[in-house]
Amino acid sequence: MSGAAALVLVAALLVAGLLVRRSVERTGLGVWHPAIAWLSLTVAFFGLGSALLAIDGRSGPALYVAGAVLAFAVAVAISDRLGRYRARTEPAGDATSGDPSNDAPLRLAVVAALAALGLALIAPTLLRVGLPFLAGDITGARAELAGLAVQVLRVTVPALALVIVLVSRGSVATADAIRRQRLAWVAFGLLVALEIVLASRYLAAELVAVTLVGVGLAGWHLPVRRLAALGLVAILAFGGIQILRSYDQAAGRELAFAIERTVNRVVLIQPRTIEALQAAVPAEQPYFGGWTWFRRLGPALGQPDIPNLGYWIYPRLFPGQEPPGYAAPGLIGEAWANFGPAGLALFALLGVTAERLGAFLSRRRRMAGDLVAGALLIVFLARTHALGVNGLAVLVILVVAWRLLAAGALGGTGRTVRDVLAWRA
Repeated sequence: MSGAAALVLVAALLVAGLLVRRSVERTGLGVWHPAIAWLSLTVAFFGLGSALLAIDGRSGPALYVAGAVLAFAVAVAISDRLGRYRARTEPAGDATSGDPSNDAPLRLAVVAALAALGLALIAPTLLRVGLPFLAGDITGARAELAGLAVQVLRVTVPALALVIVLVSRGSVATADAIRRQRLAWVAFGLLVALEIVLASRYLAAELVAVTLVGVGLAGWHLPVRRLAALGLVAILAFGGIQILRSYDQAAGRELAFAIERTVNRVVLIQPRTIEALQAAVPAEQPYFGGWTWFRRLGPALGQPDIPNLGYWIYPRLFPGQEPPGYAAPGLIGEAWANFGPAGLALFALLGVTAERLGAFLSRRRRMAGDLVAGALLIVFLARTHALGVNGLAVLVILVVAWRLLAAGALGGTGRTVRDVLAWRA
């Protein structure tokens, strides 16, 4: 059964790629389509690790991931087919002409002010614990950076980085344009360095990913060599941060430690988290039935003992560790813990969301405000390997707020949203 589960997972991933292909082609988004982004990160964080566990005789994660992937891809295909049919029978309105507000130019001062607000919200924590990267206890200082303030930061700073890169590109390669581009990339580098100083891998990774997706949506040609170089730098930076955050364990065996920790944190941690949840639920704990998403309201609703899944499952992954940490269950882990096999329906809903977001961006990717917001949403949707329902909902709300503040009236954006939600696009 173990080998069969690994084969089922591989087959599910291949079938999923074929199912989303028509939607990708129809929108013209190519590799920047939200469905491709989600599938790519699912392969990276769940695919290989779940297959390895299955080969080792632990098939639960592989089968559940295969089900999630198929539910997602089938939903993308059905939503795309419905969109094709409705677009033929009920033509959408013209959302890109006839209204000067359609262009919704970015308010650069507001974009910068929102990024400054994101930094200001975490300033009290930084004054109290210091810069995590420079603190004696990097992990402890980094753990203090949590809550809504950090969520604002992870929207506004990547948005600023992408805007800086986008506005730096001129149509004519004059000396001033080249100088402006160089300054823009210096500013981009400083923002990446800021995220690293916060000792956060995911913040820096999200910033780079948002910028990469954004320039891809804008139609920039990205040389393969530069992308390969960027990937190498990212791997080295990730490994380096791992060493610095746990140097007491890495001293004398830095390279081996970086490789081991990277494999554990990228390839195996998510499948092992699902495995731990499958072992505990429902054998020891009945399915939560959706209550984990209303944990803070639990006492008022007669459910006083709803745990935070990430903290609840961590001791099962790392027994005896003090102090215990947090293991992000992601949407897949939350789906199992709350509903078991029935939780796969969540991925059908996610597939529809990804397909409709792609349909929206196919019509609004030339509008700067919508492009930046779209790049943020694609990255956050793809990040549901670690983000749960509540975390994703908060980020979506913040992205919408950023779009309204940074680019003004909705204009044609509102009409496109209506067409997308009615499957007329």
